Formats: sequence, C-alpha cells, structure tokens
Amino acid sequence: MQNKKCLSEAQYYPLQYLGHYLFENEIQSTEDIQMNYLLSAQETDQVTSKMQLTKMKNAIIKHMYFAVTVIHRFAQTDQLNKCNPQVKSTDLSRHGWYILQGLAEEHLFADVITELAAGQKYRIPPVQLLHSLLEYFLLGNTDAIFFAKLCHILYLILQHDPPWKSLSMLKYYLDLLQCPICKKGTWSFIEMLVRSCLYCKTICHVEPVSGREDEQKIVHKTLLKFFFDLIKAEVEFLKKSLVEGINSQHQQVMPQTVLLKTFWLGSEASVLFTKHINILADWVILSHRELNRKNDAFRCEIAGLLSAILGTVVEYWIISGFLMDRNVFHQIADDLAEYLAISCDDFSICELKMFICAIPSLWLQMFVAEAILKHMCLQRNIAVPTEPLSLQKIVCSYLPALREIALHETKIHKAKKKKIGQQPCPESQRALQMLNGDKQNQVKVLPDLPNLTFKKLKAKAEAQTAHTKENCYLLAEEVYKRNIKGETALHKACISNNVERLIQLLSFPGTDINVKDYAGWTPLHEACNHGSTVCVREILQCCPEVDLLSQVDGVTPLHDALSNGHVEIGKLLLQHGGPVLLQQRNSNGKLPLDCVESAAVKEELLNLVHPEESIDSFYECIEQEFCSQQRELCLILFNKLLLNYCSVYNLSSPLTLTLREVTCSNVLPVMVYGNSEMKNTFSEDWLVDTYFRELETFQKLPQFLQEISGNMFSFPGEQMKVLLATIETMVEAYQLLNLYSS
Repeated sequence: MQNKKCLSEAQYYPLQYLGHYLFENEIQSTEDIQMNYLLSAQETDQVTSKMQLTKMKNAIIKHMYFAVTVIHRFAQTDQLNKCNPQVKSTDLSRHGWYILQGLAEEHLFADVITELAAGQKYRIPPVQLLHSLLEYFLLGNTDAIFFAKLCHILYLILQHDPPWKSLSMLKYYLDLLQCPICKKGTWSFIEMLVRSCLYCKTICHVEPVSGREDEQKIVHKTLLKFFFDLIKAEVEFLKKSLVEGINSQHQQVMPQTVLLKTFWLGSEASVLFTKHINILADWVILSHRELNRKNDAFRCEIAGLLSAILGTVVEYWIISGFLMDRNVFHQIADDLAEYLAISCDDFSICELKMFICAIPSLWLQMFVAEAILKHMCLQRNIAVPTEPLSLQKIVCSYLPALREIALHETKIHKAKKKKIGQQPCPESQRALQMLNGDKQNQVKVLPDLPNLTFKKLKAKAEAQTAHTKENCYLLAEEVYKRNIKGETALHKACISNNVERLIQLLSFPGTDINVKDYAGWTPLHEACNHGSTVCVREILQCCPEVDLLSQVDGVTPLHDALSNGHVEIGKLLLQHGGPVLLQQRNSNGKLPLDCVESAAVKEELLNLVHPEESIDSFYECIEQEFCSQQRELCLILFNKLLLNYCSVYNLSSPLTLTLREVTCSNVLPVMVYGNSEMKNTFSEDWLVDTYFRELETFQKLPQFLQEISGNMFSFPGEQMKVLLATIETMVEAYQLLNLYSS
C-alpha cells in the first residue's frame, strides 16, 4: 500500500522531453563542440594570466620593501635582546587593580609606578589607572625618575600588546592617548603636546609653574616621541605584512591603526591632504623656521620628530594604496609636496638644503625635491613636462633642465655685473624721497645721543626698576600681555622710542628680546622700522642674545632700517653684527644695500665691514656666491630625485634574487622573459607596468652617464663626482647580482 502511494506521487515526463535529455550531446554539431572548447580554454588562460599578474604584483611589492624589512628585523631583534629582558605576561586580579587605583586616588603615585614597573612580570594596566599617572605628570609634577618608569611601562605595553593585535587593543591605545581630563581624542592630545613644545604655550588645565617650563616641555616631548614610536611600529608591521604576504588580498578600506584614527576622519579616507595633515605640515615648516632662528638641541629634536611623524604618515598612505590596489602617488606630489615647497619658499638656500636633507621619508623627500626643482625651472621659464614623476622624466627632462638653470644663472650674473650701482629705486624709497624732497644721502637721521646723556637716561631707568614686590607682579603681567596684533610692551616701547620703558622691561627676569608679534616682527624690527636709534643701541648693548638675522619674508632688521632711510641705525647694526648682515636676501632677492639709493651711502656702509672694498667687487662676490649656492641646491635636489627613485623601487637589486630569498618560486618561471616582454605581458596593472618601465630605464643608465657628466660641467666638482660614482656603483651592483641570480 505504501509503495503504491509513493508511485502515485512520482513525477511524470513526456517522451519528447526524455529524448532531448538523453540524446542532446549526441545531436550537437561539431562546430558547437569546438566553440565551447575554445571559450573554455580562453577563460582558463584569462584566469591563469590574472593569477600570474597578481603573483607578480605581490612579488614586486615584496621586492620594494624586502631590504627595509630585513634591516628593521635585525635591528629590532638586536634592540630587544639588549634592552628588554625576558618578561612574562601575567594577569592581575581585579582586586589588585582596585588597590592600585585606590593608591592613585590617594595621590600615592610613586607607589603605583613602582609597583607597575617592578619585577619581571608584565601586566596591561587599565586605561583609567594610566590616565591618573598621566594627569599627575601633565599637571606639572615632573619627577624625572618616576616619569622614566611610566615611559618604561608604556613601551612594555607597546612591545607585548601592540595596537594591531586586536581591535580591542586599538581601542585601548585610542582611549589612552588623549588628555586624561578633557578626553577629546588622540588628535587633540597631540595638538596639545605640540603647542607646548613648538609654541611654548601652556597645555589645557595647567597653570604655568615658574622655573619648571623646560622640565614640563621635556615631558611633553617624550610623550610625543612615544606617539611617533607607536605609529612607526604600526607602519613597520604593515611593511612586514606586505613582504610576508599576510595582506595579499586587496582591502576595501585603509588598515585600522592609531595613525589612521588620528589624522583621518571618517569622510576623508580617500584624501591624503586632510585638515590634520595640513596642520602637521604647518608644524613641520614652523619648527624648521624656529630652528633657523635659534638652533638649540630641543628645537632640533622637535623639528626632527615632527618631520618623522609626517614622513610616517606618507609611508602609511603609500602602503594603504598597495593594500587597496590604488595609485596614490599623485596626491603626495600634487598636494602635500607642492604645499611644503610653497610654504618654504622664503627659506634661504642653506635653510632649504637643511630642510630637504632632514626629511626622513625617501618618498616624501623625493616628491618635495621635485616640487622645489619644478618651481626653480618655472621661475626661469624652463619647460618641464607635467607627467607624473618617473626615472625617464628625471633623466630626460630634469637633467637637461639643470644645464639650462646653470646657464641661466651665468647670464644673470653677467647682466647684474654690468648694472651694478644702477639698481632702480624701490617703491618704499621713492615714497621716502617724496616726503623728504631729496635723495637719501640728504635724509635726516636721528643723531647719536651723547654718552653722558645716555648714561643719565639709563641711570634714571635703572633707579625706577627698584620697585616693590607688588609692582614686580604688575610688571610681569605687562611684559607678557599682547594686543590684538600680538605686540608686547617691548614692541610698543621700541615703536615709540621709549628707552626708559625698554630698560625697565629688559630688567625683568625672563624677558625675551626676540619675542615676535603675530606677523613675526621682533622689537628690534620695530625699532629699526620706526627709527628708534636709542632703543636699538640699548638692545645691542644689553642683549647679547638678540637675533640680528630674524626675518619675515627675508626682511631683516637691517633691511627694515635702510629701506626706511635710517642709515645711522644701519651703521649700529653692521658694527655689531658684521658682514653677514649684508649678505641676507629678502623674498624678492634683495640685499640690504639694494634698499639704499645713494652710492656714497652704500660705500660708507660697506666700508664699515669691508674696508677699501668697492661696491662693484662686493656685488660680484655676492652674486658669484649666490649662483654657486643655487647650482649646489639644484644638484642636491637632482641627487635626491635620482637616488631616492632608484631606492624606493629597489632597482639596483634584481627582482629574481629577492624572489628566491622570500621563496616566491611560483613566480620565477615567468621571469625568463625580457623587460619589454614583461611590460607587454603585465601592462594591465599600474604598479607592475611602472616597475618594469623604470627597470628598463635603470638598465640604460650607463648610456646616460656621459650625458650626465656633460650636463654637469658647471656644478660643484666634488658633489658631481659623488653622484656619478654612486650611479656607477648601483649599475655595477645590479649587473653582478643579476649575473649571480641567473
């Protein structure tokens, strides 16, 4: 009965359907069979080709980062063996953390830090506990020993529980790296630290502690250094992942890191030049300006630290592009590098060389060097192709441009030599002459005050400085107070030529004679601009730390004095500062003597520092030196372009050698083709196509050596020899390694 029921429920098909089903393959035509076979074979070839392309691209990325990663691996292993003994991880009970938190609430921070840092056992502290310790130090308690122990704890956490370990650890670091009081996020915390180190401004929630400002700034610098070490470790981990093939699959979003969460907001992921990175670039430029003004160890560290952070951001951006299969180089060149080149446009040649050489990222250094070199070409009407940077462009476009720049500088030097002593009168000078009704050699300047009168004024002012304690606090408030322009009491005293007030202000401890208003002008600038001769004399006599080379758009105090007809002040500055003052150029390329109309006044000023030298010979020497510096700068920029480009693509090392080292044997059979065949085979992918084009140009470098040598005859000899020797060594090394690998 059950069998009958099953049979009744079975499906029935017509005979025609069964015939089609059983005999369909037999009635197919021969042409259909062949077509299906060809389509199947074509699909198989496409899949195979795509797989080979993916493998080749991954191999090239590994090749580009292989040397860097190996070096980092050995350095890291050596450092860990030396500095970090075996530390065992252990869990502390919740009760134990409560005890430590209770000690922190009782302000027994020394006991908490000692407990955390002591012993051979590692445990990850709660963020709340670390915030209690951070708050203790950020509020001005700068005990060096205890702070060193706190830093040791932070680096232990980074070593054993890095942010890439898990999303929960990433959140841990983001919660940790923020102000423990206002808790506005990592960017706000970094901004606060930089504001203290760079602008010497107090951080939030803190009242300045007199006499301990330097100690507090060292604490802030150390925390900034920890942030840099953290994001650098993140980037190194991503590089290692690229080499080891951990992230071989293309990602849809940028890797989740502390660096990403700090410098990119959610809607900015497709753009490099975000608001925060723009601010970071401004910090880098400002730190180098401050370093040029006063080169001390702390400023040097801050400038290097900010440049390193910016370089790490660029490295992360490039690695993210590789992981997401996006060509992101153009945003570095067109946006960030261009912005940096424009921002440092008023740097002197020496300052520009220092700035370029201080950029730690090879990628960023290369793109900034191109942007500056491109600007130099445009200023001289030398055409440069707008195509993206390539080795072909460096050799075939920028190399001939260097020769044209050298010839252009020579022509300018000869033209200026003919026109010496006949420079047109500046607009400011014409206005001055219209007011005075005569040439500058007849302009009335403030006379020197007799020594007796000056001593009486000084004695009177010094007598007034014997003020009470109450008046001392009042004066301190006046010294640091600024108006809407950022001018201090020092600026106002120099503008009004109030020497008594100036002496009183200078007598107050900690008064900074080099303080700048919001436009960058110093009190000495204002005194020179307004003809305050007695104030200039007082500053020069009583302030040995005064910066005579302080400038805004290249305008020094001597420029200010002479452009406004204050020749006597110019003499005081030259007697105090020497011939270097006459060699400074403003952003328009003008020397201080270019601000003077009268040849007699020029001779008089020049003879103060160069007795018996003529104006003609002075200008000739200055122009020769300037042209030589320009050529040297061009050569440095070209060196950075050529050598960095070869380095970032690792062109001097054969690809096959790296593939064997990283055991990518599945790609090696494809490498039997020549470069031209490789270009044709893998031209679909932007990175693979770029690499083999650059490799083809690199292999032709021996042919360019003669051309490079010929185009560089007017450049500094030693640097030229170094460049040629470096290129020859790179090419020879490639040929030897290629022979060895084959």
